[in-house]
Amino acid sequence: MVKKIFAYLLINILLMSLAMLNPESVFAEASSDNLLPTVDSFRASTYTRVLAEWQKKYSAIKDEDYTLTPGELKALNPSLTLASDENYSDEVFVLKKNDTLIVKVEVANEGLYNLALDYAYQTDFTKNPKIALSVNDEVLFNEMTNINLEVYWKQVEREESKRYNQYGDELLPLSEAIKTWQKAFLKDEISGHQEPYFILLKEGSNEIKIVSLSDDLFVGNVYLTCQDELPSYQEYSAGYPQAIVDNQTSVKIEAEEYLTKNNIEVKSSYFKGVAISPSAYKTKVLNILDGNSTSRGGTVVTYQFPIEERGFYQLSLKIKQNTLADLSVARNIYIDGSIPFKELKGYLFPSTKKWVNHTLGGDEPYLIYLDKGIHTLALETVTYHITDIIDRLYYCMDEINRLGLTIKSITGNSQNTQIDWNIEKYLPSLKGDLLALAQIVSECYQRVNDLDPESKQASEVSTLKIASKQLERLAKHPNKVQNRLGELCDGSGSAYQLIGTAIGTLALQPLDIDFMVFHGEGYKLPKPNGNFFARLWFGLKSFIYSFFDQRTKIISKTDDESLEIWVAQSALYTNILQDIIDSEFTPKSNIKVKLHILPSSQKLVLNNATKTNPDLVLGIDSWEPYTFALRGMLEDLSKYPDFDSVTSQIVANNFTPLIYDTGVYGIPETQGMQLLFYRKDIFDFLGLNPPDTWEDVIKILPTLQSFSMNFYHPLGNDSAYKGYSLTSPFFYLMGAEMYDDTGYLSNLDTLEVIEAIEFMTKLFTIYNLP
Repeated sequence: MVKKIFAYLLINILLMSLAMLNPESVFAEASSDNLLPTVDSFRASTYTRVLAEWQKKYSAIKDEDYTLTPGELKALNPSLTLASDENYSDEVFVLKKNDTLIVKVEVANEGLYNLALDYAYQTDFTKNPKIALSVNDEVLFNEMTNINLEVYWKQVEREESKRYNQYGDELLPLSEAIKTWQKAFLKDEISGHQEPYFILLKEGSNEIKIVSLSDDLFVGNVYLTCQDELPSYQEYSAGYPQAIVDNQTSVKIEAEEYLTKNNIEVKSSYFKGVAISPSAYKTKVLNILDGNSTSRGGTVVTYQFPIEERGFYQLSLKIKQNTLADLSVARNIYIDGSIPFKELKGYLFPSTKKWVNHTLGGDEPYLIYLDKGIHTLALETVTYHITDIIDRLYYCMDEINRLGLTIKSITGNSQNTQIDWNIEKYLPSLKGDLLALAQIVSECYQRVNDLDPESKQASEVSTLKIASKQLERLAKHPNKVQNRLGELCDGSGSAYQLIGTAIGTLALQPLDIDFMVFHGEGYKLPKPNGNFFARLWFGLKSFIYSFFDQRTKIISKTDDESLEIWVAQSALYTNILQDIIDSEFTPKSNIKVKLHILPSSQKLVLNNATKTNPDLVLGIDSWEPYTFALRGMLEDLSKYPDFDSVTSQIVANNFTPLIYDTGVYGIPETQGMQLLFYRKDIFDFLGLNPPDTWEDVIKILPTLQSFSMNFYHPLGNDSAYKGYSLTSPFFYLMGAEMYDDTGYLSNLDTLEVIEAIEFMTKLFTIYNLP
């Protein structure tokens, strides 16, 4: 009898447990609509999507132009400063940071207009000035809050005596800001659209506010207009006299010798090769335009060249693009400040495995008409050929994220494979959604692949193929997706992460260039890689010389005339540092410095025995100076008169491992800190606020963990060793001190430290941090 009662109670308990696990009890009132969180509201307000909606309803106004001068706008802006500038015909506004220029304009027709400004930036700058816009007190799209204004830098060649470092390597030229007036249309920072920004104006009066986000921005006329449509190549060529230049006529432009650039990161570089112009095997010479430095959309590099004979020229470039295999990269090509014809807008250069000569137009080369005189050629990196593709991929990521959050909310963070969930009851469209996303991702991959006709498959974005297949596999068993979220939205191999990786790759547009040449139809271009015997001889010379190259090798013989520094970093790091020293420090101080790579800090101990240690060491671990100071190997830096000024910006606590007795035997090279990051879309969906204290973190953990999410702290990393850098914040949080008043003994046995250790333990044992 007792057994029957016990069995009956057990059965009832099991039934009640199953009822509790049944999601119907939780979501009985829910519909599929309100289960799906909206996490892409920000993306819906991007210019790409807003413009797509505008173009369904409005047209670009082509036949209306409006110019508003500072004199006409003076009454609207009485608080702004007006000034005269000898390089501008009218008075100009001087905008300080956060100043607002109000522009009112009456337009005859409702529609889309481009906005342009006359402006100049009169302060020394290393980055572009920025403005924010609003139209009729409304921010029309996200990008209006942060618009770049183009500024340019020019190359300044070094004096011949300062052009090369001590090893004979050519140093990069200096960059000097060009402070000049220019008229420019407001456009996408990364040239993600063919046209400048459009703004929507209603018929009648409109108010535009321009807010300066930088100091000392001079603003002249404001223009509302639309750019003229470019002619086709046939229309362009028909508009000029058919004068084709002689076969042997050519004008060569070295890519590293650019006139101006609109991105200070653009630089020349060195490529070791027999056919590179100029070529060198002993020393480094600047002989190419570095493709990685121009890979960001919106980058413009301008060249100047003379033409002696007017007529039609072909344009050929010696290029290499093997950074992104099987992906084309795009450039706008400007002649004398404008794109000659449509075909040179977003011109696609194919990927190459080695250097190739590429003539614009391919088998049917384009002919570009040039008059006698001085001309300019500009190459602008653009990304609008893949903007729509990237936007579609972002849509897929948002949908995947949305589905993942919804599934987690249904299952309540349960990953028990023994439970049979009926996910489709609450998400009846789940299978169709997964298949639709897989189809979009697959189509995006194919569109990328089609950009390069010579490419069989775009291997650099093959993650899109993998993501598409994963989504298809998940769609076969939609009621098991909750146990396979690692394939959908969680982890490094999820479809979400794979698509994100592809987006990052597509945004890059690198293209190395050796030279450009305008030439006649019969001009014979030099072999881009040289012949076999030339390459063999060049490689042999370079190999033999490598045994005698002393630029980064450790040497036992010290030089009393120069400062000897050993660096525990890579050869790339050491070379960059050597260039900075040779170009900045040595000319000012007249002190020569030689850097050498330190393979191991143990070599310092061995060299100390033979008295051949260097003057200075960089890049060693923070605990090593203490051991060297014990041996009497180091100099007490605190005795130097400028020690306080040099170390004034370093947190005092960072010197703790560098102190021995009363001396300081090292200076921290870097200072790091930990920052808190959070997903704004997820916090908005869950109705949470970012935590300010550990109490706040503990309060939001139940909500996060119910959606299979968590709070990460570096204490949870794989390493069993938890150093002071990770644990000391908790000690100080509890009011503990690391050392006693003498500084010789630790305080790790105090009550506050014990409380801190207990709290750190509870974070993982009770609160379930990962």
